[in-house]
Amino acid sequence: MPKPIVAITHSAEQVAAHYRGDDLTRLRAVAEVRILGSNDPARVIPQLAEVDIICGSWGMPTLSDELLAAAPRLRAVCYAAGTVKGFATPAAFARGVIITTAMHANAIPVAEVSVALVTLATKNWFLCQDRIRARGRAGFYDKAEPAHPGNFGTTVGVVGFGAIGQLVVESLRRLDLDIVVADPYAKPEAVAAAGATLLPLLDVARRSRVLTLHAPDIPACEKMISAEVLAALPDGATFINTARGRLVDEAALLAELKAGRISAHLDVTWPEPPAENSELYRLPNCWLTPHRAGSSSHEIQRMGRYAIDECLAILGGREPRYRVLESMLATMA
Repeated sequence: MPKPIVAITHSAEQVAAHYRGDDLTRLRAVAEVRILGSNDPARVIPQLAEVDIICGSWGMPTLSDELLAAAPRLRAVCYAAGTVKGFATPAAFARGVIITTAMHANAIPVAEVSVALVTLATKNWFLCQDRIRARGRAGFYDKAEPAHPGNFGTTVGVVGFGAIGQLVVESLRRLDLDIVVADPYAKPEAVAAAGATLLPLLDVARRSRVLTLHAPDIPACEKMISAEVLAALPDGATFINTARGRLVDEAALLAELKAGRISAHLDVTWPEPPAENSELYRLPNCWLTPHRAGSSSHEIQRMGRYAIDECLAILGGREPRYRVLESMLATMA
């Protein structure tokens, strides 16, 4: 019996960046692996007649009627990245094409960065660094420095209890922190089992010395971190955004930052990067990073591993771990 065919939508040079050699070896043991060499539909579609599974990543071609017609054997698309909204179509779901995501792999570095920022923010870590850089030895100790709460019994608010938020809570609960969660879709018993308390967003903001955002980029969440939410944060609080800039009322955030009442660590903004004349670049209590929290460098290969694991599950007649159903799209990133 001939092996099933798995097609990878990357150039030969990109394959190594997305997939480890040992993971490709596992896949080649049970399937013929073909490198399509491009994400361009004009180049991809003519190569799909015998393909059983597509492994794609950023730039994945849309599962259009034309593509589906050219791929009569297509059983699944195992996506080695996060959101599938850019290529998944009603026609693909209607035909029964299995679509999987590696968003849970991408959640890992985002959660790692977020937890690191939380634990350093409660120590005024970045404020200390900036003061010493500006003043040298004279800035080593400063009696006027705002009090810092440290990492014992401090309340941290986690907005969003999806793949990233759950990992953040799991890590933070080991640090003797008090964790509160805001998520209208989360079940109180699931949040409690994770070691946190589910509360409305405003209540979470009022209690949080650090508020870290992990909600999905969907219309219902646009500007959810509103002027009211930001005003509810206690004086000296820190806001962390490793989600998406559209979820924050930037004018309201700027007002709070300019007043010096809170601080912010923004790995994402809207627009991204901020406009050239944005005050975010100059505020001493705002630290910007260039959308670095998500998978980068070798971390990209973790997403490739998740995609190959899903391929192997499907080829072995097992249910994939991270299948995306059409009904899930409305509430996921």
